[in-house]
Amino acid sequence: MLREFNTLTAEEQQVMFDAIPLITILVGAADNQLDEVELTEAQRLADIRSYNNRGRLNAYYEQIDEGLTDRIQELYNGMTNGVEAREKYIVKQLSKLNTILPKLREPYGYLYYHNFRTFARHIAECHGGFLRFITVGPKEAKVMELPMLHPVPKPPEDEFPNLLG
Repeated sequence: MLREFNTLTAEEQQVMFDAIPLITILVGAADNQLDEVELTEAQRLADIRSYNNRGRLNAYYEQIDEGLTDRIQELYNGMTNGVEAREKYIVKQLSKLNTILPKLREPYGYLYYHNFRTFARHIAECHGGFLRFITVGPKEAKVMELPMLHPVPKPPEDEFPNLLG
């Protein structure tokens, strides 16, 4: 178990571990098609974050990194067909984070909130568009900021300097 999860129930921990796969599905399949580019980017990004995250969330990304693509596929295949039903289910699941993130000691609630949102943005932008312009389609733009998550305030700079690098 991750140290920062010691105040969470087993169910809450599972919500945290499924957050990245669910975010990948929400954003990647917003156009009703979860493709290899999005799956590959999710796996690549988790790989990078497992060793390049200034030591704060490395253990989390190490834990979800192995088998991430399989977990994404497992969750995706178990969901109702259709963008609206799938999105409604994922929003409900991700909304559980609103009661979980505040339970984490500082600065972890903020770090996870920030990381989940940047992960979503990377998935939304991974197709590239034309010369990196118009990289996010309107369907991805609608969900990539994870509007179902309540903002978690950044802890004071004097207590946690250089929190995000």
